[in-house]
Amino acid sequence: MKTINHWLVGLASLALFVSAAPMTQAASQKKAAGKDPYGIQKILKKLMAKKTMSPNKQVQLDIVLKPQNEDQITNQIYAVNTPGNPDFKNFYTPQHFRDQFGQPASVTGQFKPFLSKYHLKSSTFSNGLIIKVTGKAKDVNKAFSTNLKTATYHSNPVQFSSKKPVMPANLADKVLTVLGVTTFNQGGSGLVSSKAKSKTPKGKMNPKDSPSKFVNHYNLKPLYDKGYQGQGQTVGIITFAGFKKSDAETFWKGEGLDVKPNRLSVKKIASPVYSSTGPTGQLETTLDVEQSGAIAPQANVRVYQANWSDVGLTNAYATAFDENKASSLSMSWGLNEYVTHYLNQKKLLTPVYGQAMSLLMAQGALQGISTFVASGDTGAYGMGVGGTFGPINIPNYSTYADFPSDNPWVTSTGGTTLPFTKNLGGGVKISVDKERAWGADYMYKAYAKHRKLFQTNLSALQMLYSAGGGGISKLYDTPAYQQGVSGVNTFNARQYLSNLMQPSPNPVLVSGTQYGRNYPDVSADADVFTGYQIYTKTTGWKTVGGTSAVAPQFNGVTAVINSGKGTRMGFWNPQIYALAQDPEKTPFTVLDSDSNNSNLYYVGQPGKLYNQATGLGTVNFEKLYDSYQ
Repeated sequence: MKTINHWLVGLASLALFVSAAPMTQAASQKKAAGKDPYGIQKILKKLMAKKTMSPNKQVQLDIVLKPQNEDQITNQIYAVNTPGNPDFKNFYTPQHFRDQFGQPASVTGQFKPFLSKYHLKSSTFSNGLIIKVTGKAKDVNKAFSTNLKTATYHSNPVQFSSKKPVMPANLADKVLTVLGVTTFNQGGSGLVSSKAKSKTPKGKMNPKDSPSKFVNHYNLKPLYDKGYQGQGQTVGIITFAGFKKSDAETFWKGEGLDVKPNRLSVKKIASPVYSSTGPTGQLETTLDVEQSGAIAPQANVRVYQANWSDVGLTNAYATAFDENKASSLSMSWGLNEYVTHYLNQKKLLTPVYGQAMSLLMAQGALQGISTFVASGDTGAYGMGVGGTFGPINIPNYSTYADFPSDNPWVTSTGGTTLPFTKNLGGGVKISVDKERAWGADYMYKAYAKHRKLFQTNLSALQMLYSAGGGGISKLYDTPAYQQGVSGVNTFNARQYLSNLMQPSPNPVLVSGTQYGRNYPDVSADADVFTGYQIYTKTTGWKTVGGTSAVAPQFNGVTAVINSGKGTRMGFWNPQIYALAQDPEKTPFTVLDSDSNNSNLYYVGQPGKLYNQATGLGTVNFEKLYDSYQ
């Protein structure tokens, strides 16, 4: 590890899948198949690993300050994003946000001399809520009266050991929390990839899996025909891995898109580094850039690249909001809520991290930035710890929401499967006859008949656990825009995965209630079997899937609509939930069947507007354009 702040990803869920190999291949992979599909054992092993710390290592922290007028933030978000309100579309600037909700320079300026006393450098984001701090580990130890090897959170937000903090009380009283102080190792990625070669020969594109499929199926083309292609807009990508600009440029050229020259720029954000996300992370970034830029061919693309950590996540968004260039953002990374709860119990993650992220996301919503986050690719399920046996943690797999897709100030994007028929080889045939929630349960009857063939092919076996993320948060309350919408906080479910993670082809239907932020909000095709092509020089053209294809696609759609409207759409959710309840104006196709329509747990609620597997459903973008104000 190169720096101090080893923040556990939990499931750093790059919401991306690569097409599976034919069933007749990869028999040698039998032993590895299905042992730990969500990576909990690897994550816990790294979490408990012995930590090392050089006193001269460079450290990066974020001091998050308490906001002013916090009780007014929610009302103001609705005011600027709700038609009919006098403040509708009066979007904030970063300075306006600071004036009303951040701390003034007279307050933030007092931290600089204190930090300088300990040889620490500092700078403040324009929102007046986050102070970036950099310096050597030994100096951070002195400034925060701790040892970064063993630091933990306490009730006092500036205390990280048994020692009394040295930060003056007048400064400490302004601090909500400090990010980056605790140290623990990074967990694995949620990416499921196949080592099988793409069925499309390297160097050649596959037109049937081009972005035009999304454009045509969800009725975006009429907006293109009117000349709206993202002119004058910038789409922003939040990411935690690098990519090659030439790959994106080759992709757009191969798709026959007439894109702007020099449209692509990268803002690298200094943040703690743990270990490289490697090729999977780079593939994720490439997908996000290529898809968003293809959907909005005349928009600029701005990539905000940090390292994955609590500090990296906040700094990436804070930088994008500070610049205020991008009218829409998307992100395809996250972790499940259980991990935040587990780390909070261990005092390794600030107990107010959810609050801190909401304050930051609120800034984007007030500035009229449409923010999309992929809902994940393991359905309603996530990893957790079911118990302990001595020093051994026993994993469990249960319904955990995905953070920050569950945040109330983002638009969460889920996944569907388009109709298809596919012969996997070895006598295995699967098919879907109409668009449905993305969930691998459509493979379970084939699995029951051909279990041995699946078990001898790792990539095919992994596909049995794939599904669009969706469920109900235990971290955030039900936001006002969801309250009263039929289907919200009630659910139908079928447990397609047993407690032992075995596929169940015929689970019973159960119904219930649960209260919290329901996600996703919207959905589109995300299944690898009906997915989209991607290009890198290393892999050539190949078809991928995942809700991380959907988030950047909605990002691009926003730029297209903005170019036609001449103004920012802003935070989507207040309007789209209102439109969904208007039979004449709704742009949504609801997916409410309670059979053949699951994300491996949640299914539809017939007659209800909202369903946890797909949210409000799929979108007719021409109708959304006509109805959205």
